[in-house]
Amino acid sequence: MIESKQVLINEYVKALRSNTASVFVGAGFSCDLVHFDWNKLIEPFRKKLGLTKRTIIDNPTIAQYYLNESKTEVTAFKQEVSQAFHTDKFQYKHKLLAKMPIRNYWTTNYDPIIENALKFVKKKFEKKNSNSEFAKIETERQTLVFKVHGDIDAPEHIVLTQDDYDGYESTHPNFYTALENELALNNMLFIGYSFNDPDIKNILKKLKAKNNSIGPNHFFIVKRATKRAAQKEQLLFLQDIEKYGIFSLIIDEYNEIEEILEAIYKQYMSYKILISGSAHDYSEYGTEEEAKELIYDLGYNLVQKDQGYGLKVINGNGFGVGPSLYEGIAEATALNDLDMADYLKLYPFPKKYYSLYEKPDFMEKIYIPYREKMIEQCGAVFFLFGNKKDKNGKIINADGVKKEFDIAVNKKKYVFPVGTTGYKAKELAELVLSDFEKYNGNMPNIKKKLEKLNTPKLSKEEIIDIILSIIDILSFRPESK
Repeated sequence: MIESKQVLINEYVKALRSNTASVFVGAGFSCDLVHFDWNKLIEPFRKKLGLTKRTIIDNPTIAQYYLNESKTEVTAFKQEVSQAFHTDKFQYKHKLLAKMPIRNYWTTNYDPIIENALKFVKKKFEKKNSNSEFAKIETERQTLVFKVHGDIDAPEHIVLTQDDYDGYESTHPNFYTALENELALNNMLFIGYSFNDPDIKNILKKLKAKNNSIGPNHFFIVKRATKRAAQKEQLLFLQDIEKYGIFSLIIDEYNEIEEILEAIYKQYMSYKILISGSAHDYSEYGTEEEAKELIYDLGYNLVQKDQGYGLKVINGNGFGVGPSLYEGIAEATALNDLDMADYLKLYPFPKKYYSLYEKPDFMEKIYIPYREKMIEQCGAVFFLFGNKKDKNGKIINADGVKKEFDIAVNKKKYVFPVGTTGYKAKELAELVLSDFEKYNGNMPNIKKKLEKLNTPKLSKEEIIDIILSIIDILSFRPESK
């Protein structure tokens, strides 16, 4: 059993960073959109057969009995059932899953909700909804979606009746093999299933067919059974499936799944760092040489301390900040025989944009989506300096830094203005510290670190150590927040 949500979050984030994370989605994850679970789906056919709810017959068997009794043609019956699952919608929790670097998406659901979310985040995917689809290969895909029981695009292939389940291994050998390989190589997160869901039991049958070698761990989020007798049965079941490497986290309400997914995403993304800032003047911090040494050393140490865990630095190449930052990153990657492209992602603004003291509306309309795209790539933003010259040559606080701050807050990114560097960063630090929980949540230890970053005359070593410490806590030690 998994002791706490944070343990599961940590383990799945590790899988995301090592590119071994997959997910298996059951009906419970989407039923509030399509309004159907197994029982609701089958209930009309149970009634037509004259069976009461007290009749102890599983749902696939009821579907089979109805098909036998009604003499309905199989394809027509499946088309009728599949009509209930048409939707062009998705929810925030589906979007979270779609945005994660998940290797493969597996689902027994007929609906297209996962695909809708993947399309929205513009992730290229290939769908397998029947055994014959495995012969097709899409070379530009970023991920695969396995529709284990078929879907609405091919209703004739949906798995619904007892005959479908009994013959699954012979009619769907490619799915069977692919799932075995997935479970042997990757870390699977099961969500939207109950402990007595027939699909879970079928998956366990496949695991039983495997050899006894120890493979990767898998994770099962399951809602606590309501009745005391069922709770005991549930606990025994969850203890038993640990022999297959499936470790369970029991939750009280399904809405906790979204909270867990959001925490997973934020922790994973917190190792993607945006350094926002610009500077024509550094005097509120120190000399120009001292300021550029700080920026250079920050870039160098971000890479030096990474140790191959997947750090990514995002930067808009702000005037007076960007060049020193990526020069430091360049030295660290060169000295450690690393690829700079693995550590730095640039969103540079053109020279004519910087040369204009007051940008026309049409230009700002172009670059607001550009900033949004840049900030979407990160999980935490550190703001440095933030000043520019006005048309008279006077140093004023940079409005572009404030725009990036507002976008980051709107996108629920962590925001950490380094107030000791002065200018707009100082102004933003005071704003954040006036209501830290509003901007970053309840993180008292990190709040203290940000307060320290807002004190004057810190050495560059102190500044860098605090920034690295914040990143480390967010990304690897969230229990210390």
